[in-house]
Amino acid sequence: MKCISIDDEPLAHKVIKKYCDTLSFLNVQKECHSAFEAINYLHENEVDLIFLDINMPELKGLDFLRTLSNPPLVIITTAYQEYAMEGYELNVMDYLLKPFSFERFLKAIQKVKDQKKLLDLSEEKDFKPLLIQDEHPTASSESIFIKGDKKIHQVLLDDILYLESMGSYVKTHLADKTITSLDRLTNFEKRLPEKQFLRIHKSYIVALKKIETIEGNRLKINNIDIPIGNVYKHNLIYRIK
Repeated sequence: MKCISIDDEPLAHKVIKKYCDTLSFLNVQKECHSAFEAINYLHENEVDLIFLDINMPELKGLDFLRTLSNPPLVIITTAYQEYAMEGYELNVMDYLLKPFSFERFLKAIQKVKDQKKLLDLSEEKDFKPLLIQDEHPTASSESIFIKGDKKIHQVLLDDILYLESMGSYVKTHLADKTITSLDRLTNFEKRLPEKQFLRIHKSYIVALKKIETIEGNRLKINNIDIPIGNVYKHNLIYRIK
């Protein structure tokens, strides 16, 4: 897996290089000391993963990320916890707070590996879009057909906790399992009944009856924290009044 690290601190590059060298499948191609250096490198080269610092001179890490039309997978590495929500709104894979241990680094890499495996599957010639479109029959008003893992699943609406967009994929989280579909979250939003489900973030749709608590810019379902996007928060508050 080809990687680059973007950070203005030499020590940060040293730590990431050391951790990556421990894992044979990670190959650090370039150590960029500014976002502009990274832009020039990515113009000529393709990578699978970026380790990205936030607080850099001239061009901040998240602003750099917004300039990429088709970004690779990204892990944020920073000492600033307050940018976590903004980072997740940009679909980063994980958010590592400096200084982070190898164990925490490994957990983030596992997320990247899982996502990379899904992306590789999408390139297979016999891999079809996983979500049955509107012209296909729905089981009933109480269930929905979802195609995932090369199977067709009939899912009761009451069993859905939330849906999570992961790039080109959508994960439908149920109490006992997760179904991964090659599709866009918008297509699920059109099929799910508005009275039961609500989009609360660029990357999340939740089942309203499954919400346990709402606090600030996040809510909790099944003891999982889910971010609330600023542009969606007003609609959420309106729906729960």
